[in-house]
Amino acid sequence: TVARLMQRRPVAVITHVMGTGVALFLAGGTAGALAKTCTAPLDRLKIIMQISSANQQTAAAKAAASGGLIPAFIAIGKSEGIKGYWKGNVPQVIRILPYSTAMLNSYEFYKQQFGGDQYRETGKLPVASRLMSGALAACTATLVTYPLDIIRLRLSVDPNMTTMTQVCKAIIKEEGAKAFFKGLPATCLSISPYSALNFCMFDLIKKAIPGEETAQTVATASFIATMLASGTCYPLDTIRRQMQLKSSSYANVFDAGKAILARDGVGGMFRGFVPNVIKNAPNKSVQLTTFDVFKRKIKESEKALEE
Repeated sequence: TVARLMQRRPVAVITHVMGTGVALFLAGGTAGALAKTCTAPLDRLKIIMQISSANQQTAAAKAAASGGLIPAFIAIGKSEGIKGYWKGNVPQVIRILPYSTAMLNSYEFYKQQFGGDQYRETGKLPVASRLMSGALAACTATLVTYPLDIIRLRLSVDPNMTTMTQVCKAIIKEEGAKAFFKGLPATCLSISPYSALNFCMFDLIKKAIPGEETAQTVATASFIATMLASGTCYPLDTIRRQMQLKSSSYANVFDAGKAILARDGVGGMFRGFVPNVIKNAPNKSVQLTTFDVFKRKIKESEKALEE
C-alpha cells in the first residue's frame, strides 16, 4: 500500500508524486538552507572583517579593524546579543533556497549539455567542461538571487537596519533600484572561478577516493575541494563585498582591487579568510553531501518504483 511504501521509501513516494525535477529542487534548497543556517555566525563575522577597513559603523567592525577575529566575534555578542550572530540570515535563507537549487541543478544541466549522451551513460566529462559547467552554474544562480545578497550584506553591516523591508525602502529611496545590482560583475567574476574549481575538484576527488561512494567520502571530497577553491579565489570575494557597500565609489573590479591593495596591502585581500575557511568547510560539506545523498536516494527510488 501507499502507507507502507511511504514508511519504507518516503523519497520514492515524494519523487513519484512530485516528479524528479521537483524532488531535486527541494533537495537543493534544503541542502543550502541547512548549511547556511548552521554557519551563519561565521558568515557574518567574515563579511564584517572584509569591509572593516571601509565601513566601521558597528562595534564589531571597529573591533575587527583594530583587534582582529576574536575581538570582532566577541563584539557582535556584546553589542547585539546572541541573535546578532544570525543577523541577515533570513534574507540569506530566502536567497539560498533558490540559489542552491539553481546552482546545484544547473550544474547538472550544464554537464549534460556539454557531455551529451556519453555523460548521461558513463558519467565521464572532460575537466574543461566541468569547469565551464561550474562557472555557468554560479552565474545562473547569482543572476536569479542577487538583490537578496545586497539586502543581506546591508543588514549585516548597518546597525540602523533591522528588517528586509527597511533595507529595501532605504535602497530605493537613497540609491535607486539599480543599487540592488551593485557589484554584480565583480560578484560573477569572483564566484565563477570559485564555483568552477569547487565543483570540478569535488567531482574529481570524489571519483579518486577508492572504495564504494558513501556520505563520508562525499564529505571528504567536498572539504578538500572547498579548501582549495577558497584559498585560490578569496581576494575576488573581498573585492566584490567592498563594491556592494553603500559608500562604495569604485569604478570597476580593477579599480577596487588597486584601492584595497593601496589602503590595506595584500593582507587586506585576505581579511576574514580564517572564519571563511571555518565556515565554508562545514557549509559546503553539508550542502554537497546532503544534495549528493538526496540524488542517490532519488535514483534508488526511481528504480524501486519501476520494480
